Amino acid sequence: MKREAMANKDQGNSRFSVVYETLKKKIVEGDLPSNTPLVEEKLAKEYQVSRTPIREAIRHLVQDGLVEFFPRRGALVKEITVKDLEEIFTVREALEGISARIAASVINEQKIALLQETLEKADQELESGNKEQSFELGNQLHEIVLDVAGNQKVLTIVSDFKNQIQRFHYFSNHIPGRLELSNKEHWEIFEAIQARDGELAERRMRKHVRGTKESILFAVKNNIKTI
Repeated sequence: MKREAMANKDQGNSRFSVVYETLKKKIVEGDLPSNTPLVEEKLAKEYQVSRTPIREAIRHLVQDGLVEFFPRRGALVKEITVKDLEEIFTVREALEGISARIAASVINEQKIALLQETLEKADQELESGNKEQSFELGNQLHEIVLDVAGNQKVLTIVSDFKNQIQRFHYFSNHIPGRLELSNKEHWEIFEAIQARDGELAERRMRKHVRGTKESILFAVKNNIKTI
């Protein structure tokens, strides 16, 4: 009986994971736009599961900042306004700029080698036409810099923004030349950090984050999401 109970639990966790990851991907990639209702009964039929994994998936999406729950209205995909994006990127520019400055003063050779390897792979993926993989690899520069800077408060704040911002990177990445420019800016940040020039690293990181914000705002305002 104990083994059977554990098997049922594992199966339930598997169902939850599939539903959660699928819904998250659809929200991030824009297939479920802002204010789309997430109706438990409808989703349970669609995914052929009980309402329990649906309810659990929605709860996690609320924690991720991707879904909001309203009394009498239920769960809706969270709307992020242009004002929200501008405020998020203002904070992100300041925090990631400071982190780049700190990272330049404390980074070791092992992390420098990791950054270089990651950016080289990002370029290779882009040359092969794998835009999403190139974007993910390029984004690791930000994660490594934040990790090297070692400020847990900054890490927590930036992490809270990650899911919300990611929804709109899929728009901006379809602007011709944006990903190529982003990868080039990553190399410029890397070179400043490698040279242990904190002031230059901060200036280049701030410029890069502002450029990303401007691209996302342009893409969102013009509804750019397909090549």
